[in-house]
Amino acid sequence: MRFETTMMTHTGEQRTETMTRRDSLRDRKGFVFPTVVISIAVMSIVVVAAVNTSTDERRASRATRESTLAIYAAEAGLRHTYGSWPSASVKALNPGDSLDLGWQALSSNSRYRTLIHRLDKGGLQEYDVVVQGRRLGLNGGTATLVGVVGGVPVLTYAVFSKTNVSLGSGGLVDSYDSEVAPYVAEAADSNATIWSNGNIDITKATVQGDVTATGTITYGNLAVVTGTATAAAPPAPAMDINACPAGGYTPVANVPSGPGITYNSLTGVLSVAAGAVVNLTASQYYFSQVILQGNSTMQVNPPAGAHIEIVLSDLLNVSGGSVNNLSAAPTRLGFSSCGSPALPSTWTLTGGSSSAFSVYAPNHPVSLSGGGDIWGAVVASTYTATGGANLHYDEALARQPSNKLIVQRGTWAQMPGN
Repeated sequence: MRFETTMMTHTGEQRTETMTRRDSLRDRKGFVFPTVVISIAVMSIVVVAAVNTSTDERRASRATRESTLAIYAAEAGLRHTYGSWPSASVKALNPGDSLDLGWQALSSNSRYRTLIHRLDKGGLQEYDVVVQGRRLGLNGGTATLVGVVGGVPVLTYAVFSKTNVSLGSGGLVDSYDSEVAPYVAEAADSNATIWSNGNIDITKATVQGDVTATGTITYGNLAVVTGTATAAAPPAPAMDINACPAGGYTPVANVPSGPGITYNSLTGVLSVAAGAVVNLTASQYYFSQVILQGNSTMQVNPPAGAHIEIVLSDLLNVSGGSVNNLSAAPTRLGFSSCGSPALPSTWTLTGGSSSAFSVYAPNHPVSLSGGGDIWGAVVASTYTATGGANLHYDEALARQPSNKLIVQRGTWAQMPGN
């Protein structure tokens, strides 16, 4: 009896242990499945994140590359615009106007577009050159660059001479600004710079400003220079010689006729006899010679904001007459030389009560005689003033439009993207 009881007890314990193991196995089977599912989900998230990160990095790298190529396209467009400057179209722009050159194709799937904006108020030119570069395609980048082109001021000196300057006989050289106030002797400025790429000789003359020569500066009796005098200076850049206008001399129909006025459009010679008056109203004239005799007068009356330019291929001789600029603004009347004659003639000037004009003749000697005044500036191969003539430099001339443009240094800039 004890044996059976023991066996039964042992058997019962064994059965209980077996049931416990089965329950444990069932519990473990329920735990493994969720663990596997969670592990797969976590791994999937990690894989997706890695793929997305790789994709984002690839897109970022592509975007950087496309943006860089877009900058290159804009830079190429800017350089090309500088190199093939649309002179005629730009010259026709009024202050505040813009010129759209349109989209231009480049190699390597790129394009650029150029816009030119005129920013000045009608004086010395100032242009913003805005170029947008673009890469084509869904991932194409864009970039915008800006450069500045400006006019080179020409009449920055009261007198500029290729070689020598000679001032004598009690003359005066001073300055004022016609865009600020009319000339008043008592309130004249001291900004009348004289520059000579040769020597300067001053006798019985006063210069209210600086004088600079690449050679020597000689002072005679009663010579006065209120500013700085510099000798043996490095030479200034040579002034450009303008090309003559195309199409020949001004037609006869455009030149007023009348008693004492003689003009031949074949030779381009305009001669005004003693006592006669010729009124010029067009914006530009082209002659070979202009000769004023006796007490003759060349009279102009440019409207506000307008400028009259008289271009000569040979001779200007107004010593026998006078130039009467009714506007009294030197910025509105100019005489300029063109071409390169084998024997350049000497241009002779004389002052008067309304002789307000500029002279640009870098390949002609210029002589100012008599005791009259001239308001303006002179560029010549040599300059000689005698007879007590006075020259009042108009500082506004340095701000007038120029035929020469230059890319201004340090103006390249990239505009921020949107």
